Amino acid sequence: MALDDQASLLLVTHVSIRQGPYGPEVDEQTAAGIEQWCQHFDRVTFYGVESQANAISGGSASWVRTDEGLLGARARLVILPHAYTPRKMIRHYGAVRNELRQAVATHRHLCFTLGSIIGDWPTIAALEAIEQRRRYAAWIDRVEPFVIRNKLARAPLKRLLAEMVMPFTQAAIRYVLRKSTVALLQGGDSFAYYARSASDPHCTYDTHTRCTEQISASALLRKQDRALAREPLKIVYVGRVAGMKGPFDWLACLARLHTQGIAFQACWIGDGPDLPALKAQVSRAGLNHVIDFPGFEGRRTHLLDRLQESDLLLFCHKTPESARCLIEALVSGCPIIGYDTAYPRGLTQTYGGGLFAPGHSIEKLADHVARLHHDRQALCQLMEAAALSGTLYNEDAVYAHRAALMRRG
Repeated sequence: MALDDQASLLLVTHVSIRQGPYGPEVDEQTAAGIEQWCQHFDRVTFYGVESQANAISGGSASWVRTDEGLLGARARLVILPHAYTPRKMIRHYGAVRNELRQAVATHRHLCFTLGSIIGDWPTIAALEAIEQRRRYAAWIDRVEPFVIRNKLARAPLKRLLAEMVMPFTQAAIRYVLRKSTVALLQGGDSFAYYARSASDPHCTYDTHTRCTEQISASALLRKQDRALAREPLKIVYVGRVAGMKGPFDWLACLARLHTQGIAFQACWIGDGPDLPALKAQVSRAGLNHVIDFPGFEGRRTHLLDRLQESDLLLFCHKTPESARCLIEALVSGCPIIGYDTAYPRGLTQTYGGGLFAPGHSIEKLADHVARLHHDRQALCQLMEAAALSGTLYNEDAVYAHRAALMRRG
């Protein structure tokens, strides 16, 4: 197995891939990302995990073919087994390790998206790179222990077992980080949690917004004029309706605003496992007339239009994560109002555009929104600051930055 002379890139990730009628398929945003990598590397091999959705239908992702255009010419997608239990991982370990051994040996640049240990093929790829004494980039996009604890909050036995295993899995992740040439830590939360374990850590961002999608001056002015006219606040959130996104905190904040007599129209764009329960709770609270659930929206232009039309994005993330919707909101001149963590603070530290409530406080979060309702001039200033912050984040810039770092790996 000889190392090629091309600028080839091996990416081993946790992204879901399904087998479609014309070959492997990924979600629309992943396809856009791989296409970006193809612009920076001669050849890209992208490993993901077998999707648990039906191969032709099911789920709310916008699946994209990968056999055409730049993807078809430069990228090769490989589906690894879904093995997030010890039994499944043991069953597939030997074959996957052999597959990754060959891939590591034959690619010039290596990058692995780390998660945990069980079913975590990127970490296995990193261990293989260490054994072969190869340089590699380690990529982390969320703080996994917090995600696991939130996911198992209502399953005490599973939570106990996870807590027992977590010190060992996190020790392995930090070992792989220490051995990496460069660490790509997505957003302030991941950077704050893992930077000390890496020899060369960098705070990076992930977005698929383009310079042409930045809100125009005229659209921003129309939005500000509407706010100054004291029309009801337009409040939005975009994402999965799942525990880690804090949908019931989001509703509790809106209910508090409603009892204060603050006029608003809110919508949560997305679907997810907690959507039926959230809708039922909205009905019980008598808020159907002010809260809407339009469901999953796969058309990016429509999402950005909704964000540009909204006065603020309200978020209640329960775990440290690097949600792209916050960047998309800033690009759309839509202030981000939510729970305080390093990620949103980092996004707005240069120009502003956000207000954050410490300690996951629903009361303080509602107070922020109420103040903006009463002080529309402050809301307009926050919209302008959000738009300025949004100019810092576009797809070409963030991928060029990460590609340059990957070449050091």
